[in-house]
Amino acid sequence: MTRNASSRRGFLKSSSLAAAAVALRGSSLYSQASGQVDAHIDINPAEPIATISPEIYSHFIEHLGGVIYDGVWVGENSKIANVDGIRKDFIDTMKAVQVPVLRWPGGCFADSYDWRDGIGPRDKRPARAGFWKQQDSNQYGLHEFMRTCRAIGCKPYLAANLRTQPARDFYQEIEYCNAPAGDIPSNSAAPAMPDALASQRAANGDREPFNVDLWGVGNESWGCGGNLTPEEYAAEFRRFTAWTPSYSEVPLRLVAVGPNGDDVDWTSRLFKALYGNPERRHLWGLSIHYYTSGSPTKFAAGDALAFNDAEFYDLLTRGSLMDKVITDHWTAMGSAVSSSLSKGQPTVKFVVDEWGAWYGKGTELAPEYNLSQQSTMRDALLTGITFDIFQRHADKVAVAAVAQSINCIHSLMLAQGDKFCVTPTFHVFQMYLPHRGAQSIRAEFTAPSIPNPMGDTASQVGGNSYIGQLPPVKSLAGLSGSSSIKGKALTLTVVNPHLTRPMTTEIAVRGARVASAKGTVLAEKDVHAHNDFAHPDAVKPSTIATLNPSGGKLTHTFPPASVTSLEITLM
Repeated sequence: MTRNASSRRGFLKSSSLAAAAVALRGSSLYSQASGQVDAHIDINPAEPIATISPEIYSHFIEHLGGVIYDGVWVGENSKIANVDGIRKDFIDTMKAVQVPVLRWPGGCFADSYDWRDGIGPRDKRPARAGFWKQQDSNQYGLHEFMRTCRAIGCKPYLAANLRTQPARDFYQEIEYCNAPAGDIPSNSAAPAMPDALASQRAANGDREPFNVDLWGVGNESWGCGGNLTPEEYAAEFRRFTAWTPSYSEVPLRLVAVGPNGDDVDWTSRLFKALYGNPERRHLWGLSIHYYTSGSPTKFAAGDALAFNDAEFYDLLTRGSLMDKVITDHWTAMGSAVSSSLSKGQPTVKFVVDEWGAWYGKGTELAPEYNLSQQSTMRDALLTGITFDIFQRHADKVAVAAVAQSINCIHSLMLAQGDKFCVTPTFHVFQMYLPHRGAQSIRAEFTAPSIPNPMGDTASQVGGNSYIGQLPPVKSLAGLSGSSSIKGKALTLTVVNPHLTRPMTTEIAVRGARVASAKGTVLAEKDVHAHNDFAHPDAVKPSTIATLNPSGGKLTHTFPPASVTSLEITLM
C-alpha cells in the first residue's frame, strides 16, 4: 500500500464510520409515505419482455495481480482455510450469490496462455512470464479451475487462445475437456480405442468429462487479442469453429469477439463478414466489453475513494450508457445481416463478459496486486444500474460477467493472506437474486433527471484505451430500475442516485392488487463508505421496516444514493 493510499483510506475510513452511525440503514426514516410524491413507477405485468437469464450474474477471474494467486488459489498446504487449495472464503462467497458461470483464464491473459502448461503434476508444470508482467507458476490450471467450478456449483466458461495458438489447439482443448474417457467406437474393422486426450485427462485426475459448452473464441481481438480487423477476425472465427465437435447432445455455445464499448463499426463489419459465408451454425453469442473509467477523459483514471459530487454523478451517468451500447449493437447486428435472414434480426445473443468501474492506481491492496481497487457505495449503485439495464434487455443479453470476482477492478471480494472482506457490490448481487429466471416485464420510471455536472466534458464509453471519444453525456435518470414476475411474486429493483434527495414514489401495478410487500435497502449517508479488512461490515443492507400497499399501489420513499429490492406479492 502506498503512503498516499494509506492516508486517503484513513481519512475516508473515519468519515465512513462516522456516517455509518447515522446511515439510512433499514430505511426506517423513509419507510412511511410522505405527503408529496416525487416520482412514479408504473409496472405492467401484461407486457413481458423475456425470461431473465440467471447467467447475466456470472463472474470472471484472470491470471492478473492477486486474482488467482492469493484471491482464489492458496494451495492445499496453506494455513488459510481452503478446499483442495481453493480459498474457502472465495467458494462460500460465490455460493452466497449463486454464481451460474465462471469465466477463465482471461481476459488478455487468455491469448498468451497455453492450456497444456496448466495440466499434469504441478511440480512438472513450467513457470511462464504472464501477459500482465508477472510470472505465472501454472499451479492453478485447467483441472484446478474445473474443481473451483464444482466447489461453487457453477458452469465453466473458457476463453480460448486465438492470437498465439493454432485452431488445432482449440479443437484439442475441447476434446481434452469433453471427450468421454471410454473407448471410442470404430466404423472400421479395427477395434475401438480410447481417446488419447480423454485418457490424459483421466490420468490427471478427472475421468469424467468437464462438459464445457460455453467457449469464447479469442478475447479482445481488436486489441490485445491480435489487433485484427473485423474481417480478419471473422475469418479466424470461422476457421476455429468449423466442424468443432461437442461430444454430447448439448451443442457448444461459441462466443465471437465483439466490440470495445460502443464501437458499432466493429459489429457491423464483423456480422457482414460472418454472414457472407452461409456456414455459420456455431455462432451463438457476441461478446461485449464495457468498462466505466473513473475519469471522463482518460481511461483507468480517477480515484476509487477520493471523488467529489460531480465525479460521482459523472461516473454513474456514463455507466448508464450500457443501455445505449446494447441497443446500438443490437441494431447493428440486425442491419448487417438483414439481407441474409428472413426477418432481419439474428438469433445471436449478447455476452457482456467484462463490465465494471475501472479506476486509477492509489487504492490497490499492495503494489503487486495489479488493477486491484477499493469499492464504495458508488460502485454498488453502478452495479444496480447495470443489472437493471441487463434485465430490461432480457431479450438481448444472455450472459454477463463482472470483471472481476476478487481483487481486481469491480470486485465482490478483497483478500490478502488471511484477511478477507466483501465489497458493497457483493450485497447488490444478493439483493437481485429474486430476478433470476423470472419474466422481465415493462416498468416505466417517471422522475426528474439529474444534470451531469461534467456533461460538457467529452465522455469515453468504456473498454480499453483503444476507444475514441463520444459526445458528452448530459444527464442521469433521477430514478431507474427493472421489474420481473414469477407467478404471484413480483420483484422491483430501484436505484436512487441522488446524493441528498430521498425520492417518495408512487408504485402502481396495472391490472393487479398487491397483497403484501417487503424489501431490502443498501444505503449509506456517505457514498465513500466501503468495507475493508478492519471494518468488513461497514456497508451492508438492511430490511425495510414497513410497506403498506393499497389496492394495486403502494408508496415508498427511496433513500438518497441507495439500491432497493422490493418483493411484492400479488393477490
